[in-house]
Amino acid sequence: MSEPQDLIPLRPVDLQILLVLANANLHGYGVMKAVREESGGRVGLEVGSLYRVINRLLDSDLIEQVAPAAGSDDPRRKHDYAITELGRATVRAESERLAQVLATARARDLAGRA
Repeated sequence: MSEPQDLIPLRPVDLQILLVLANANLHGYGVMKAVREESGGRVGLEVGSLYRVINRLLDSDLIEQVAPAAGSDDPRRKHDYAITELGRATVRAESERLAQVLATARARDLAGRA
């Protein structure tokens, strides 16, 4: 099994997907929509690229397939995606790395103040 430190840095789109799945289990279209909303439209996914990224995250054990949420009435919806414990730990490690990068950029007056 991989360690979070072995999986960072994450690709920006991977991080965005993990962040939306940290909040709720979602189906593919829900992931696409949430990523677009949470990124303010800066990260957009097409269906083809979405499923390539999802497969990469599944292969890395950062996410897993789960049963759809109760009350799902779409017969085409066979499963949702959920972040795994490794996925959560990797997001934490990546967040710490990014915080350190941001602190360095701020110290060099290259980023705005929070």
